[in-house]
Formats: sequence, structure tokens, C-alpha cells
Amino acid sequence: MTVYADILLVINLFVNYALLMCSSMIMKRNSRPLRILLGASVGALYGLVIFLPALPKAAELILRLIATALIVFAAFGYKNLRYFLRSFFTFFAVSLGFGGIMLVLWVTVAPVGMVYNNGAVYFDINLVVLAVSTVVSFAVISLISHFTARTAPKESVALVSVGRGNNIVRATALIDTGNSLCEAFSGYPVALGEYGTLEKILPSAVREYLDGKEITPSADFRVVMHKTVSGTGVLPVFRPDFIEVRTATRTVRTDKAYIAVTKSNLSRGEYTVLLNPEIINGEKNYAQAVQ
Repeated sequence: MTVYADILLVINLFVNYALLMCSSMIMKRNSRPLRILLGASVGALYGLVIFLPALPKAAELILRLIATALIVFAAFGYKNLRYFLRSFFTFFAVSLGFGGIMLVLWVTVAPVGMVYNNGAVYFDINLVVLAVSTVVSFAVISLISHFTARTAPKESVALVSVGRGNNIVRATALIDTGNSLCEAFSGYPVALGEYGTLEKILPSAVREYLDGKEITPSADFRVVMHKTVSGTGVLPVFRPDFIEVRTATRTVRTDKAYIAVTKSNLSRGEYTVLLNPEIINGEKNYAQAVQ
């Protein structure tokens, strides 16, 4: 059977985009479409290994694992090892399940020609059948995810961008109804973020405080009291130039908020910022306001 490179690229781009979107949904992440498209493009290019001479099985497996790592890195980035491994194994598992479902559909509903080499598969398939099969597979995996997921609900997870000076950091955040921290003098709500995520935009006073050094006076440095099940404590906070929060339904931006910083991990890599809901309550939809 003749394998056409252009059709191979289109099919792999389409399928990998669906796989990455499904993986993002399972992990409750508001991933950027352009990052997903970048990851899908890497996956599509990997499909070209089908034209290489047959490789030993060990080399094929190693190549496949490297390609998967590159796809995941392109689509979801790297925040820490736990975050990356969760992305990697989620995408790997979705790929296996997706491939199995589509193979069953193609064999039982619309038998097609197939070429397999070096871990890459080419199907001589009608694009309409491909689209329908992808939608069905996506729906099945989504349904399984809905009944098995134990992470935070999607509507409570947001993509947050924090700007200070010429730098911007982006992270996945949990809108935490249990976070009622406020800065005492202004009354502004306070978010809580991990040091590693915010490091690029931290004032020197915050770094010095967390390192136990003498603090350089700073206009945007404060401390807040917080309570946990183990007692009370003090956290350093600073005021960024803006906080932009993008949820599944809207995007808001405000400069009336502070961010507290901790060197502790807030989750298992699912999110690195805890948002006080008051940060977005009452704010206009920024995405509409700038149009």
C-alpha cells in the first residue's frame, strides 16, 4: 500500500491534537490551544519515522518514549518532575486507549488498509470516518474520565498570569473557596503561590525573608497571618502589577490583589497557585472588555 506523507501528517496532527485535548481535560487543565497544536505538530512529525528502515524493537520503544516526552513537553511544558510525569503517563495512557478504540471501530465498522513501522501507523482511511471515529473515542474516554477523576472540578481550575515589571509568569491555579486571606491595610484579597513558580517576579525582600536574611525595605512587601490545621503562621506577600485569571467561561484581570509566597508544594503538580475567589468576583470579563 502506498503511504502519502501529506495525508500521514494531516491524520497524525488531527489525532494527536485530540489526544492532547483529552489528556488536558482528564488532568483538569486549561491548556492553551496553541501549545496543544505545537505538541500535536511534534507528534505529526514523529509519524514520518514510518519511512525509515525497520528498527529493532528496543530502539523503537526508546524512540517512542522520547517522542512522547517531546510531545508532552511542547504541549504542557515543564514545571516540576511530578507535573511532567503526570502529563507524560496521562498522555501515554490516553494514546493506548484511544488507539485501541479506534482500531476496533476501523476493523469492525470500516475495514481499512494499515501500514505499521517503527511505532508509527498509517491508515488508508476516509477523513469522514477518521473524524467520526475520533469523536466517538473522545466521548468514550471523556465519559470514563468523568466517573473516575478525583482531582479538582474543572470549573475551579484556572490559568493564571502574573505580571511584575517586565516579567510575566503563568501557572495553573485552583480557585479555593477556603482561601479568605486579605492584606490588612488595603483589604485586597491574597492568592498563595509556590516559590518556584513565582521566583522570576519576586521582590528581593520576599526572597530575603524566605531565606532568613536581613530584609531590604520595599514598598510592595507585606506579611499576612494565616491559619492552618496545625496552627498559625506568617507569609510574605507582594503586590504584582496585575493578575489575569482565565477560566473555562471568562478572563478577568485586576491589580487589586496581593500574592503570598510559600516554599511548600500546594499539590501534586496539578496546580501551583491557590486563588482567593474575591480576586475574580465582581471583575468584568477582560477578554470582552479589550475587544
